[in-house]
Amino acid sequence: MLIGTWGQRLAALAGEIADEVKIGGSANPDIVPVMRRYIAAGEEKAGRSSGRVGIVLGAVSVVDEDRDRARHAARRAVALYLPVVAGLDPTVAIEPPLIERLQVLANRGDWDAAARLISDDVLDRFAFSGSAHDLIEHANRLFAAGANRIEFGTPHGLDPATGIQVLGQQVIPALRGTWPVIAAG
Repeated sequence: MLIGTWGQRLAALAGEIADEVKIGGSANPDIVPVMRRYIAAGEEKAGRSSGRVGIVLGAVSVVDEDRDRARHAARRAVALYLPVVAGLDPTVAIEPPLIERLQVLANRGDWDAAARLISDDVLDRFAFSGSAHDLIEHANRLFAAGANRIEFGTPHGLDPATGIQVLGQQVIPALRGTWPVIAAG
C-alpha cells in the first residue's frame, strides 16, 4: 500500500501500515530524512523494522538536450502547484509575498511571468528538469538522501514522446543497478 502525504501524522500512520509513502510534487533531497523521521514513529509503534516503509518522490519532469528550454518549461509547470506544495515542505522557506504573486499569475494564466519568479534552487526542489545528465545527478542526490523510488512525472519533455525516450534510453539505464527503483509516471 502506498500513502501519499507531506504530513507528520499520516506519515506515522503509514509507518504502521503501508509499504511506501509518496511525497507528490517534490524532488527535494532535504525532505527525505524529515519524512523518514515521521515514518519511523509509526514503524516503531507498530513494531516494524526501521526503514521498512519506502519513500517515493515524484514531480514534474522535463528532459531535453536543450537544458534551458527544458528548465523554462518545468518552471511554467511548477508555477501551477508551487503555491500549494511550497508551504507543505518544512525544509523550504519561500516568502509569502512570492507565493501570493505566483498564485495571482497562475490565476491569470501568465505562466511565463510566473516562471521567471522561480529560482533554480526552488525549481530543483519541486521538479526534475534539464538534460539527461541533470536528471541523473538529481536522482542520485535523492537516492543518496534515502529515497527508495522516484517517479518522473509529466510532461516528461518539451515533446512528451522525446522526453519518455530520453528517460528510457539515457536516464533510467544510468541509474539501474546503482539505486533502488525508478519509474516514469
